[in-house]
Amino acid sequence: MNKNYLIIAILSVILAILCVWNGYIFFVDQTGYVSTNIGESGTVIEIPNDMIIKSNNNGITTLENDNTIIIFFNSANKGLPELVAYETIIKPIFGNNTNGNVTINNPNIASCSLNGECNGVLIGNNKTHDNIIVISKNKDIVNHIINSIIWGNKTSSSDDIDTTSNKNANSQPSAYAYKSDGTPMYSQKEVDDYMLKKYGPVDYHIANNKYIHMDEPGYDKRGNPIDD
Repeated sequence: MNKNYLIIAILSVILAILCVWNGYIFFVDQTGYVSTNIGESGTVIEIPNDMIIKSNNNGITTLENDNTIIIFFNSANKGLPELVAYETIIKPIFGNNTNGNVTINNPNIASCSLNGECNGVLIGNNKTHDNIIVISKNKDIVNHIINSIIWGNKTSSSDDIDTTSNKNANSQPSAYAYKSDGTPMYSQKEVDDYMLKKYGPVDYHIANNKYIHMDEPGYDKRGNPIDD
């Protein structure tokens, strides 16, 4: 009888160890990664080694595997990549929250095969203008990819030259553009973010006096046209 109890006890311990090991394998990220360059700025990220290029259109590249998508584009020059990314990915999936839980109700929105609850992060760099979107069923994969980013040293546009270089450290950099109320802005990225947030994806230009002028009206919450 005691021998039977001993056998049962040993089997119970073995079963417990197997359960713990399976749980470890399930919850710990076992993904293999490979480093890759994106764009021309020299930015490097680590991506899962089984990812394939799903699409490369309109200046937006999408990589995909069974549980993760990575999307990157450059917004140095306001144009099609930024507008398409905002309208088809950022706005419908992220809304105002660019870090955390996201829900993909229609996989076609992001041109991917993911569906349901995911973890998502949108991150960009003001110097290179590289923008990287990572969405995955596995939060550890998202964290690994985001933490692996090494931003490039090359700027992607002459508009992004550091205006503080060759100046006294305490001096104020020259304004690149001004809002309608006279508030100065110091980079193309600041102007792009300001216009996108305030008016949505509209065309605009910087006039000779450095003030921002829209080529088409934006709209307020009531649907009335707004134009600087």
